Amino acid sequence: MTDRTLAAWLGLLLFGIYLLSFSGQLYSQDSMSMFSVTESFVKRGEFNTDQLWTLFKARDEIARDGESYAKYGYGMSLFAAPLYALALWLDLGLAQTTLLTSSIVIAMSGAHVFLSARRLKFTRGVSLIAALLYGLATPAWVYAKQFWSEPYSLFTLFAAFYFLQCFRDERRARDGFIAGAMLGVAVATRVTNAALIPVFAWYAFWDFYPHPNPLPTRERGRGIVAFAFALGIMLFSIAGYDWMRYGSPLATGYRADETFNTPFLLGAYGLLFSPGRGLFVYVPFLAALAFSCAVFFRRARRETNLFFAIFVFYVLIFSTWYYWWGGTNWGPRFLVPTIPFLVLMIAPAIELAQKQKWFAIIFSVLCLLSFCFQLFGISIPSLAYRQRMLRVLPNADWDTIFIPQFSPLVGYWNMLRPSTLDFAWVRVVDGIAQTDWLIVALTVAFIAFCALSLRAILAKQSPNWLRIASSRKALLAMTIAIAALALFSMYRYRDDPRLSAGEGYRALMQTLAREEHPRDVMILNDDARAPAFLNANRARLRWYGLSRDPKQFDDATRALLTRLSHQYARVWFAYDDITADLPDPTRDWLDANLRGVNERDLGEGVHLVLYATDKPYARMQRQSLSFAPLLPCSQTDFR
Repeated sequence: MTDRTLAAWLGLLLFGIYLLSFSGQLYSQDSMSMFSVTESFVKRGEFNTDQLWTLFKARDEIARDGESYAKYGYGMSLFAAPLYALALWLDLGLAQTTLLTSSIVIAMSGAHVFLSARRLKFTRGVSLIAALLYGLATPAWVYAKQFWSEPYSLFTLFAAFYFLQCFRDERRARDGFIAGAMLGVAVATRVTNAALIPVFAWYAFWDFYPHPNPLPTRERGRGIVAFAFALGIMLFSIAGYDWMRYGSPLATGYRADETFNTPFLLGAYGLLFSPGRGLFVYVPFLAALAFSCAVFFRRARRETNLFFAIFVFYVLIFSTWYYWWGGTNWGPRFLVPTIPFLVLMIAPAIELAQKQKWFAIIFSVLCLLSFCFQLFGISIPSLAYRQRMLRVLPNADWDTIFIPQFSPLVGYWNMLRPSTLDFAWVRVVDGIAQTDWLIVALTVAFIAFCALSLRAILAKQSPNWLRIASSRKALLAMTIAIAALALFSMYRYRDDPRLSAGEGYRALMQTLAREEHPRDVMILNDDARAPAFLNANRARLRWYGLSRDPKQFDDATRALLTRLSHQYARVWFAYDDITADLPDPTRDWLDANLRGVNERDLGEGVHLVLYATDKPYARMQRQSLSFAPLLPCSQTDFR
């Protein structure tokens, strides 16, 4: 039985658990922005985020070509593209299916933690416990169900380390190449990771400490070339991406007021020890680092220095960031990429717990407490807790960070009820919680099978089960089984009311998918509907989310509408009656400047208007401007 087989079972186990805690919701600006890049790329080969033109003030990142782009790197969107394309092909929830990417990379990182610990000569039992602690007793579990950049930064950084570890042990240039590619994607995911390149290069190619098996000059040279070549390709692609968006290979899109101006001690205390964000508060078992890191240093000096450099860099850089707390999220979001490195240094504490009963009791309590904290995090969305605190606290954002009784670790107790659970298999209809027991039963059965397989491999007391667990066919079969179960779950979840805008908007999206033309564009005049559109809109035309609020209708929006009227032949305009009491400057501008062709009421107060622009209109056939028969509707108004 190889370690890789055991790591594969571990990865499947973690992914099964993450599938059980899956929610499929996009809760943040960052999530929707990077998801929009994925949608634009898969559907049209573009990189814009015009879907969020006014939502969360995304237009602050408007580039020279007038389009809106995410200020973040492309790494996360790149990871998400395959599952988005699959969901588009299979007619599944687009956002829901894409969110599985986070679960996949966190589960794979758990397998890497196990394999890395084995290369450091820890026993299988110790390595497995370390990997399970990482996957189930740290915020990594919570972020496995969310679409932030942190899971992808975590995965790529630790994968880069693991493959450099493989290169140090086996001297294969391909490991150096993979490590360079992973480190490059880490930079593409979060640009600050570029500062860690020299640290990783030092770890892999320089023998600062005496080594019993030093790298020969020739093999070191091959490794450096492979590592630098892969890393160079990725850095070149990042520069090209920035140049394409902003006209400069060094531009990122971050605003001038996004600076590192927070007092270091304030940010460091907040990220490490505060009741509402502190890493050592949310993961109590990391207190064992006080002694385990010294033992780990004697065992693996080179790795300890690398881990220490990564952790110190992250604390230094994000403690001074103006937005150091990371917004509405669980725990110290910005320190999540350092977690697998810290957990690996806990391995000596796990060894001690196996030998000393008194320490085992203390350490087990801390691990159990950490596990329970993460159960809170996966059960209730951070946004729901923040909204509740905003109603009762005058300064909710700071009070929930620094005042213990308002910390999410305390306040979540008061919110635990079926109606607040953040699981896709629980739905609340008319105040009654409904559970998809079929999905729960199938997922739990899969988790139990993986757990029994891991137990059989470690205990070696069940010959028949061990024979099954050791079989590559069984491993392949279970991989196929969990993939099928994940897709089946997405099929059952695709009509989740939390991601639905109603039947009227569903009819609207069906109309767009059926009637769109290559030179069409759509304007959604209720940007609060953007999450539902991101999940269900299968039309490939470019669309813009514009607020109906007259305060948002500024010179930039007027310039946008003018440009669209010159670039496109037809403009679809979607709006609803929820904000009917507000003026509609976008509609007024379209009525004054474009040719109204057709208006349709799609029910539930949802309307769709078709406009033709003057010059392109003359070159198009008149029949292309008419609606095909739609779902039942109330009236048609030809202008």
